[in-house]
Formats: sequence, C-alpha cells, structure tokens
Amino acid sequence: MTEPAQTSPTLQGKKKKEQPEWFPPQGVPSELMIYNSLTSSKNAFIPSSGGNFDIIRRIMKDYLGYDVQYVMNITDIDDKIIDRANKSGVTHTELSRKWEASFFEDLKALNVLPPDALTRVTEYVPEIITYVQKIISNGYAYESNGSVYFDTESFKKNHEYGKLEPSSVGNEKLISEGEGALTVGTQDKKNKSDFALWKVSKPGEPEWSSPWGPGRPGWHIECSAMASDILGPNIDIHSGGEDLKFPHHDNEIAQSEAHYGCKQWINYFIHSGHLLIDGLKMSKSLKNFITIQAALEKYTARQIRMLFLIHKYDKPMNYSQESMTNVFEIEKIFSEFFHTVKSVLRDSPGDLPQSWNQVDKDLNAHLLAAKKNIHSYLLDNFNTVDVMHSLTDLIKKTNIYLADKSRNPRVAILTNIANYITYILRVFGVVDTSSIGFGSGEGNVEEALKPVLDATIEFRNQMRTAAAAKDTSKILQTCDSFRDEVLPLLGIKIDDKQGGSVWKFEDKEVLKKEMLLKKEIEAKKQAEKEERAKKEAAKLEKAKIPPSDMFKAETSKYSQFDARGVPTHDNTGAEITKSQKKKLDKEFDEQTKSHSKYLESLKQ
Repeated sequence: MTEPAQTSPTLQGKKKKEQPEWFPPQGVPSELMIYNSLTSSKNAFIPSSGGNFDIIRRIMKDYLGYDVQYVMNITDIDDKIIDRANKSGVTHTELSRKWEASFFEDLKALNVLPPDALTRVTEYVPEIITYVQKIISNGYAYESNGSVYFDTESFKKNHEYGKLEPSSVGNEKLISEGEGALTVGTQDKKNKSDFALWKVSKPGEPEWSSPWGPGRPGWHIECSAMASDILGPNIDIHSGGEDLKFPHHDNEIAQSEAHYGCKQWINYFIHSGHLLIDGLKMSKSLKNFITIQAALEKYTARQIRMLFLIHKYDKPMNYSQESMTNVFEIEKIFSEFFHTVKSVLRDSPGDLPQSWNQVDKDLNAHLLAAKKNIHSYLLDNFNTVDVMHSLTDLIKKTNIYLADKSRNPRVAILTNIANYITYILRVFGVVDTSSIGFGSGEGNVEEALKPVLDATIEFRNQMRTAAAAKDTSKILQTCDSFRDEVLPLLGIKIDDKQGGSVWKFEDKEVLKKEMLLKKEIEAKKQAEKEERAKKEAAKLEKAKIPPSDMFKAETSKYSQFDARGVPTHDNTGAEITKSQKKKLDKEFDEQTKSHSKYLESLKQ
C-alpha cells in the first residue's frame, strides 16, 4: 500500500468513464467493501497478503485484524524541489529533509501512525534505473537525447491506458504539469501523451549516472519502483488524492504493468476527496492556505481527527469555523458522557441492586444493536460518519437511562457501553488511554496536584480578603473566575448543577482551546450585537427626520421638489424619470411610517 493520503477536491463535470477490465484477486472475498476507483464502484476486499489514510489503516489493522504493511513514498527530488532549492540557496537534499522533518512532526502531532517502511527517491535511484531498463526491454519505453520516455501508443496495443481518468488522456495541460517545469526536450517524445521515466539534467541540476547519461528519475516512475521493491509485483491498496488520478496514478499503473507484463498492478485504488477551506479549494493563490501547525494552535489533534471522522474520506471535506464548532459539540457529547459514567461508577456502592429489569435489558439491547450496526458501517467503505452517529445515539439512550433517579444504574451495563465507545474511538486514533474516556492528559499525580494546590491557596487568600471586606460581589466574581479561568488551565472543569457542582478531569490543552473558542464565539456575538445596535441607532436617527425634509438636504443630487418634499428634478435641472420617481415615493412612504412610529414613541 503506497503513498500518504493527500486531500484534494472532487473533480466535477467529468463524463462517465468506460470501466476498465478489473481482475478480482485470487482468494476468498471478505465482508469489507471498498470503493475502488478502478471500477468506480464498491468491491469486496480480497487481500493477496496483508491503508493508507491513517484512520482507514487503523480500522483494517486494529478493528478488522488485517496484517497491514504500510509503505510511504517520499519524493525528495523533483522539479519543484530543485527550483525552490536554487532560489533558497540550499541543496535539494537540505530542503527536502527540512520539510520531511516538518511533515513527520505534523503527523506525530495529529497522532498519525508512522509508516512500516519509508522510501526516498534519492535512496532508490539504482533500483529506479533497473526498473526503467526493464520497461525498455519489454518494448514500452525509449531513450531520446539522454531522457527516457514511456511509449503510451505501444502500451495501448496490449493494455488499457488511463484506467482511472480516461477522459483526461491527451489533456496537454495536465500532462505538462505532470512532467514538471524543468523538463526539457519534450519535442523528442514520439507522442504528446508519452511521459518521462528518466530526465536528462541541465547544468546546475542534481544528476546521477545512468546508461542514458547523467540525469534523474521522472516523477511517476519513483512510486512504482520504490513500492514494488517493498511490496512486490502486486499491491492490495494504493491511495492518494482525487486530483492525482491523472496523470500521476494512471502513469504509475501503466509503467508498472509494462514492467511486470501484467494486467493489474493495483487491486484497489482509493482516493480521498478535496480539502476545502470555508467552501473553497485550499490554495496559495486564494490566500486560504492553512498549515497543520496553524490549525493545531486553534484546535486539538483530537478535534481535527474528529472532523475527518464525520466526513466520508472519498468526499470533499470543508474546514471552517462552523464545521469545527460542530466538531466541538460532538466532542463535548463524548466528553460529558465519559465524565458522567466515571462519576456514577465512582459513587456507586457495590451493595446496590444489580439485577436487570426491562429498562436495563433495553439499554443492553441498544448496545448490541450499535455494535452490529457499527460493524456493518465499517465494512461499508469505512463509513465512519454513520459510526459516529451510532455512538452518539447510544450515548443519548444511555443518558436517558441515567436520567431516571428512581433506581440505581446497573454498573456492568454502563461499564460495557463506556468501554465499547472508548474502544471504537481508540481504533480511530482519538483515544490513547486504556481506561474509559479520553484521559486527563496528566501523568505524575504530585506534579499534577502542585499547580492545583497553588491555585487553591491563591483562591483561598482572595476569598478571605473579600470576606473580611464583606464584599459579596467580589466573592461571587472570584468563585466564577476560579471556575472559568483558573481551573480549566490546570485540567479541571467544574459544572454547576442543581443541588451542587461536579468536578471533571480533562486534558488542559483541550480545556484551554475550549476557553479560546468560547471567547471567540462570544466576541463574534458581541461584535454582531454592537453592529446591530449601531444600525438601530442609525435607523433611529433617520426616523427623527420628517419625511418632508429627508431629500431637501441632498442638493448635490436634486434641484426641485414637490409640496411633499419629494424631488422632481435632478441637480442638472432634468426632470426625474418615472422609475426614479417610483423609487423616491417608496422611500418617502417608508420614512413617513418610520417617523410616525418615532413620534408615537415620544408620546409613550
């Protein structure tokens, strides 16, 4: 399984493609259905031996039990890297290593599992050269002025070219983008659709010795050679972004089939939908580009992963304040549920009745139904959207069960439900604790308690001072500030409820971002309130003006008025047109009503 997941928008307006011939792998079909870009439909997964997107990989490995070997290819040399390195005054190796390190830091911050094998182009040049030589000897590539090109017309005689995006075959713009800005000698190609397997290097560009002269690998060939070296001649699943279908992935398929003399190099091709920022494709030209680190300054890794969970991986996903606010509310459902269950389990004596009545049996039935439904959703092309709905629905039913204070809840059922929900979230990579819930994010108890005790002492001092001064308002203000601004930064949340308050442990980073988001929402509401007040004030000031005077001040626009004060001629002396008069009469009538209401308000 190759290439890290890349998020990109869904292509619109494409003609329905003719389906290429697809050969189901040998073996017993599993219950898992995967949307296969090669067939544009869901196919039963038949593993040949042992994903790619982190959540999909976790589901296959930790939930379905597949032996996943995940290979990540790193392009550390291509035209864009060379061009940027030259402009930055560093070597291409220094530039690529810098951003590779940054990439893996981002993955770690998002709790993405590392690959089982990491392949870099610069470490695989000999293997790539050998791979290209094999394609030439099989009759599907040719050398031309120090470069090697894939012969698409020869390939078409025995194979299908453009399996993923046949409608894009021949698209010169896409072909040119795939070849790279530094490509030379394109006139040396036999056909416009041929693509470079090996590029001759110009002076000042990185180069390696080859049978065709000094040069470097083309973009497409690297993935085929590196992935095949680790995974062999046939790969179960290949993934990537929607916009990589053509030419990159179609060229990968072609050159690999040409190398191995086979009809199917990849059994299942899965593509992710576009990442949208406030409804638009993320791009530097639109200035809506956002980095993972910038997103993590505002939201937690858990919240960002949840955003992915509530969207289907193969559809566009919109990142916006509204979508993240929705995530925040969903996270809160889970967090509050875990806190409630832990509180109940903590406070339930062991000698209370535990025999099941019908209400207990009904809740247990909901758990069993949820397990069955979630299993079927995960088998249906990794449908995490409906899984999340099922989990929140199970929580709602459990909350209804707990709302009945006439009897004690059955500890075993609650424990089973909380453990199961935690287990599914752990599979999804949003929980990394073995206990129920999200965990507190704290390790050593003494280290965790020290700042809490320091804050408590400071709180006590403030309360004693306020009490001595008999300042009731200061006491209430200090209590609220302690609850809302001090304790959350220490990983403690207090909820005031009828009859008392409840404390909860939570990751302080989660609570900190919760505070920031709350302040941001409040600031937005305040700004909207002030804007409404400003408009109302302006509306009131306008209402004070008698309708007979409202136009007369506009001498730069009008020169004559009728008995009511409505303009009859513009500033040049020309008579007002009928359409203009109709509009002015309407404004006069509206002002008459507004001014009348204003006068009535003065009387009241």
